[in-house]
Amino acid sequence: MTQPVNQDPNFQGPNYQGYDADALYAQYNNRGMVPDYEDYTADFARRSDAVRASDSDMALDIAYGSHDAQQIDLFLPDAKDPPLHIFIHGGYWQWNDRKPFAFVAEQLVPAGAAVAMVGYPLCPTIGFQELCDSVRAAIAHLWRHAADFGYDRERLHVSGHSAGGHLTALMAATDWPAIDLPADLIKSAIPISGIFDLEPIRHTPIGDPLGLDAAQARALSPLFLPVPGNGPMTITVGADESAEFHRQAEAYRDHLHTQGVNADVLDIDGKHHFSVVAELAVAESPLFRRALDLMGL
Repeated sequence: MTQPVNQDPNFQGPNYQGYDADALYAQYNNRGMVPDYEDYTADFARRSDAVRASDSDMALDIAYGSHDAQQIDLFLPDAKDPPLHIFIHGGYWQWNDRKPFAFVAEQLVPAGAAVAMVGYPLCPTIGFQELCDSVRAAIAHLWRHAADFGYDRERLHVSGHSAGGHLTALMAATDWPAIDLPADLIKSAIPISGIFDLEPIRHTPIGDPLGLDAAQARALSPLFLPVPGNGPMTITVGADESAEFHRQAEAYRDHLHTQGVNADVLDIDGKHHFSVVAELAVAESPLFRRALDLMGL
């Protein structure tokens, strides 16, 4: 792994963490690292269509705001008052929507968990702060309306992939009492292939639609934020992901330890950025088992 040459999160020179501009972009260009990524996304979409077409108990297109993307799909098990696993999709805050990720419910629902797929508006049609606030509004809506759907609002657990990993960690850093919700609203979190320090993203083409300056990037980076809820976290990364994704995961774990949070890095052998999230729907995989353990299932 390349060793950092500059630890200043606001560093804006020609190199960042020892990489020049092209090399840094290569570290975060997941599609470039996985040439057949479209095979994975097509498989996710096919499986997700099958989940929505099944006879399982579900509530689709639950609106939590006025924007078309501010909707939630909810999949429910037969169990009474189950825990709720909230999943936040990725796409570098500028691509994708919730629908191709319903496959996450394939194994979690039969195991006894309710699963909510959160949609949110994307940059650059909205600002980055507004995007983050939208995800908070979705989770607040799920807590407030638990009785309407039959899951246990005292057992809300969150996971998310890539940009959704960042948003998962950001939700864990949220001051929920500021909006009249419990500080421990989120009982556990699993950020998968997350970005916890946004600063390097600003130095790649990925960051252009986000419109972040250095101060905003730091203020919205979980690596520099307190974790008031203090629930356990499993930071997950594929062993075949780039050195930067591993650095980010390890740095965030160390930050959580300074906050007194029970956190570990789950490094899954043989998995890359797109295959690692699929493990959440593989019965008995380490990631699936960890999700169940955190929910007490």
